[in-house]
Amino acid sequence: MGDLLNNFLSNYVERLIYWAAGHSNILPITSQCNVRCVFCSNMQNPPGVEAFNLKPLKTEQLSDIVTLLDPQKPVIIGESVTRINEGEPFTHPKIKEVLSIIRKALPHNTIQITTNGSLLDAEQLAFLQSIAPVTIYLSLNSVNLRHQLMGDARSEKAVAAAALLGKYGLTWHGSVVAMPHLTGWADFKETITYLDNCGAQTIRIFIPGYTRLVQGNLCYRENMPQQLRQTVSELAQQVRTPLTVEPPLLTNLQPEVAGVILNSPAYMAGIKRGHIIQTVNGKEAFSRAHAFYMVKKAANPILLIQNTTKASKVVINKAAGESSGLVMEYDIDLSLIEDIVQIASRRSAKNTVLLASEMAANVLTMALNKYDIDHSLTVIPVPNLFFGGSIKTAGLLVLRDIINAIRNYLDQHPCPDLVILPQIAFDPNGRDLLGSHWSEVESIFSIPVEVL
Repeated sequence: MGDLLNNFLSNYVERLIYWAAGHSNILPITSQCNVRCVFCSNMQNPPGVEAFNLKPLKTEQLSDIVTLLDPQKPVIIGESVTRINEGEPFTHPKIKEVLSIIRKALPHNTIQITTNGSLLDAEQLAFLQSIAPVTIYLSLNSVNLRHQLMGDARSEKAVAAAALLGKYGLTWHGSVVAMPHLTGWADFKETITYLDNCGAQTIRIFIPGYTRLVQGNLCYRENMPQQLRQTVSELAQQVRTPLTVEPPLLTNLQPEVAGVILNSPAYMAGIKRGHIIQTVNGKEAFSRAHAFYMVKKAANPILLIQNTTKASKVVINKAAGESSGLVMEYDIDLSLIEDIVQIASRRSAKNTVLLASEMAANVLTMALNKYDIDHSLTVIPVPNLFFGGSIKTAGLLVLRDIINAIRNYLDQHPCPDLVILPQIAFDPNGRDLLGSHWSEVESIFSIPVEVL
């Protein structure tokens, strides 16, 4: 029985690897990590969660997997994918061979690597330079207390990596998991300033999440995210690098520019932080995401920009599909709303209920209210009761959370014609993090269900 289970899990993880490559251009290569960050989500999973560790990917497997990668998109390494725990890519014993295989198969793709930076030295960076284009996403969460946060004595190397990246001319972005309740606000500001001075193209600031099983002093006050956003807003006026907060805590869909990458096409066009994109090539921008993708897809797009005093047209000189250099916080793309409306129409549903995370429910409601809809669409925010803590994301919802939310809704409302569930809560086989299939909702409530 044990051998059968091991074979099943091995095959399942392998399918996840192939699925991630084919659907998202994400290439998991290892779950090994050389540090033990205090905020690592892998340490806080409640019992029963299906999360798998991946041994370093064999180069023989890689030759097959790269055939599934899209030659028009970046190859992403070091990002979390489905049930596989992400690790530190540079711990892979054959990392140079892995990257060389990718480069040989896909000579023009950008290889995008997320790393803690502790293993980046001059030799490694010279190699990365030789297989360009490579983009590094460097996680640097404190310039002073990194040893405390990472649980590793090589933290100084990670800090030095930021300066080395600029020296070797590599494109790179910074990210910070904000822990001001541990490091202090002064350290947080100093870390952002350091990344800015070292030449990061953008800096993403993450609000840390913790589950009901969190230990120690990782919990923070309820107002910390709002205080963080205010602090970042003030810092954005002092640094050149565009700053974004994730999740963004948005209260509107106004297509406001969060920042512009230095010397990018948008920068050369004179677009600045705080400008509002009203139209792109004459088409109204529905949201931040809609504006961003319209600009990215177009060649030399013409934008109607609103600043504090007037509206004016600007042209961003770029090729179709090329990055404009615009940095915008993600809200919701118009295509998602169109898909929701299309599904409801196809199902002839006059009363549709959409299940969403607590984090996304407000944005989704704003988008549906803005869109011209001729039938009822109701958004139900689903609390993450299973994970608990500060978790409010759809990717960590489990079926029992969803069932509980539907039951509470039906206690006070008539039965809907259709229920739409968030796809991100389920794996490619339709199973949640505990192994339950979304079709149980249909069985329990006798309501048609779609997953989007």
